[in-house]
Amino acid sequence: MKFQNNCVIGAPSQKLWDYLSVIPNVAMCLPGVEQVNALEDGKFVGIVALKVGMVKLRLTGNITIEFMDGERQAASMRVEAADQRISGMIQGKLTMSLEKLAPEETRLVVETDLNLFGKIGEFGQPMIKKKADQMMAEFSSNVAQRVGGNVGTAKAVVRPGSVLGLS
Repeated sequence: MKFQNNCVIGAPSQKLWDYLSVIPNVAMCLPGVEQVNALEDGKFVGIVALKVGMVKLRLTGNITIEFMDGERQAASMRVEAADQRISGMIQGKLTMSLEKLAPEETRLVVETDLNLFGKIGEFGQPMIKKKADQMMAEFSSNVAQRVGGNVGTAKAVVRPGSVLGLS
């Protein structure tokens, strides 16, 4: 399942990059994150609790930074998390990029290629898309508040993708 979310944040691209390139900062802005701890260089472990439809999830997993390019203001990370209670698992790749629109205005683009297994995979794309859109809206608002900017309208585009294997 592939999603692309983007929003415009009223802050300079470098200021926004400096904030978003620190994983604990990103974690503080994501709804439902209970903890994130650094393991070794570029690897983190964390817990996120969220509700999808009528089901409450508590996902424990790993985040591995694949690349972080300050010059291009782009990053990629691999995520793997599981909820032991409902025997479900999420695997995915997240990419983030910034596009300078004006001196005090930056577009944040987040692309997600997500694979759902077990009970989590039974939720269906419309329900997952709705949750992803809600999380992106809250995330972008939180980021804007922390970097001292304003957030524009968040837009979400869904592209069909495989739910069977990682691309």
